[in-house]
Amino acid sequence: MAEAKAARRTIRLVRPPDRRGVGVFSITEGNRSQFYVLAELPCEIGGRGFAVHRLGLGNLYHVRVERPEDCSCECLGFLRWGRCKHVLGLKALIRQDLL
Repeated sequence: MAEAKAARRTIRLVRPPDRRGVGVFSITEGNRSQFYVLAELPCEIGGRGFAVHRLGLGNLYHVRVERPEDCSCECLGFLRWGRCKHVLGLKALIRQDLL
């Protein structure tokens, strides 16, 4: 039996954060894109904090980006696996100096 090949995942900053820190990004897997509004929040325990709201569903996640062992997200993927597309995507945008 052949293994299913994982769809390639990409992230794109659709609208850079405005003066209030609110922006839009998309995550695309295969031919399906999901759009998110982000707002950077103060993070008193270190790293960078974001409120990430998935458009169309109303899901709101609080995401913390720091060193790998100090990242967190409230989504079910992170709670189960300790990693998720929200953390990985925001880290990629930060690495590219887009956030």
